[in-house]
Amino acid sequence: MRMLLAQTTARQSRRVVLLLAAVNLVTLGSLTAPVVAVMPLKFAALLPEDQRAGALATALALGSAAALLANPLFGALSDRTRGRLGRRRPWMLGGVLAGFAFLAALATGESVTAVTASWVGAQLAFNATMAASTALLADSVTEQQRGSASGLFTAAAFVGTLPPLALSALLPRHVDAVSFVMPALAVVVVGAAMMIPERMPLQATPAEPGPRRRELLRFAGSRAFVAVWLQRFAMQAAFSLAAAFTLYLVIDRMTADTVTATPVAMVATLCGGTGIVAGAIIGGTWASRRGSYLPFFAAAGVGLAAAAMLRAVAETPVALWLAAAAGGLAVGTSLAVNLALAMRVLPARREGAYLGLLNVAETIPQVVVPVAAAALLRVGGGDPVSGAADNYAVLYATAAVIALLSLLTLPAVRRASAPEAAARPAVSTSA
Repeated sequence: MRMLLAQTTARQSRRVVLLLAAVNLVTLGSLTAPVVAVMPLKFAALLPEDQRAGALATALALGSAAALLANPLFGALSDRTRGRLGRRRPWMLGGVLAGFAFLAALATGESVTAVTASWVGAQLAFNATMAASTALLADSVTEQQRGSASGLFTAAAFVGTLPPLALSALLPRHVDAVSFVMPALAVVVVGAAMMIPERMPLQATPAEPGPRRRELLRFAGSRAFVAVWLQRFAMQAAFSLAAAFTLYLVIDRMTADTVTATPVAMVATLCGGTGIVAGAIIGGTWASRRGSYLPFFAAAGVGLAAAAMLRAVAETPVALWLAAAAGGLAVGTSLAVNLALAMRVLPARREGAYLGLLNVAETIPQVVVPVAAAALLRVGGGDPVSGAADNYAVLYATAAVIALLSLLTLPAVRRASAPEAAARPAVSTSA
């Protein structure tokens, strides 16, 4: 009887993890088509050729800033929410409904201001869903499940970008319609996720209303969580640098023209994405079984550094593809184990706020790395491999150094990442 109950509980837990991974998949997927197709076409139709790039860059930057704000804000609000729907579920559902409405406004917008404002609103809304779903994952999984659950949750985010990319390529004349496929699925999936029972702290009490500056002090005082945050930031920055300007690298070193360079660069991107998914699932599952996270952090940092150095000297498509796949494996493993360890060291009843801050560590590099990468290309006297004006060797060597610097966080997380580290406090389920 006890064994049957344990098996039933395990099946229910797997369903919860799969459902939350699906929420992550459709939410990230909802933000893909507007970036790759809808907004570029909108600005091209609304503006002269010499103004469209600047307008698009401004809109994307404002959207990124909104995402930076939304993750910790809505995570903290979900920590404080009380009601019949629980803490996380109102923000998950409200986020996708508002996001759908903002994307509808974006598709019908007829001015630069309307399109930009709609994109900012969509970023705020869908990031509210992501912040709440990540916190609900932390609420729902046991210590033994954290690595595998984090791996699946992380992998789903990258898989979610593939359907809108494929549909946009197959239906280039219907990108507005394509942009509604994932948001519509998001409403359905989050509706199903509303059935997930929420777990509340045993002695949960209504949190004080209004912003609390002490939250940042708690964050700064949590040595293990700060180390986890810095490790995620360093690995994401290194990976973003290592993946920057791949198309230009292929043109300058391998093909000398854009037509034949494009498929080579696209295969490299696919190799990197496949590596991330594989690394997240395999690395997260393996870490769950071992119970120790430290070896995975170390292997990921060294692996990403090696992959970046291979890219720094790559002169053939095969070498580039190998470097992309190895880098993806490393960063996928790192992201999965990083999230699992973060859930282990989170303060009780502050999961949403802290996981929102953790997401910021992944978002900031996406904002600043393109500018930094462009500056690094101008360092030195040009590329030592191809002789081109852009110095790819310096760019990717810098990525390798940053990946190795992530290893400096290991002493601070050594105790927390050990198998004997205490599990989080007990929780009780409430409706």
